[in-house]
Amino acid sequence: MDMEITPLELRRLDFYRASELHGGLLLGRLVRRARDPELMLDLTRHAAEEVAHAQLWTETILAVGGRPRPPGDTYQARYARALGPVTSLFEVLALTQVFERRVYQHFIDHARLTETHARVRATLLRMVEEEKDHLAWVKRWLDREEARGRPVRRTLRRFGRVDAVVYDELIREYRFPRSARRAATG
Repeated sequence: MDMEITPLELRRLDFYRASELHGGLLLGRLVRRARDPELMLDLTRHAAEEVAHAQLWTETILAVGGRPRPPGDTYQARYARALGPVTSLFEVLALTQVFERRVYQHFIDHARLTETHARVRATLLRMVEEEKDHLAWVKRWLDREEARGRPVRRTLRRFGRVDAVVYDELIREYRFPRSARRAATG
């Protein structure tokens, strides 16, 4: 017998869904700035996968008896409030790397929680596998930028500090159990 999903868990899933959609649309807009064909391909693939993740969350919400809400608050909107506008392709991809690392670890932690619904766990684990590719291609791109003299490490550290603050706010607001907080300090 499946466990019942709580209203709080549905709020979490809706936040994931809205953030995935926001990220996909943002990366899709970045394609217009890219001049390198390989970068265009990577950005397009990544954007499409993020939008597909929003679809998977919508399907999961419906499958567990929930009802998706219109997109509202997102991780990216919280970053924008904390950082101000991040407009260069370099900064957006550096922030994407920080974000993807956070999402990867958070989804693993969320899947491990005993109270996580089986359908939600399956969606989380599927996305974890796909996040590996996102982390890999952005890292390759950032490594090339670092070789060209861009301040990649300094930028990642700066965005990592902001991410820790944003993530701590989300942990409190969405009341994730302590095991899901590990990434905030790690």
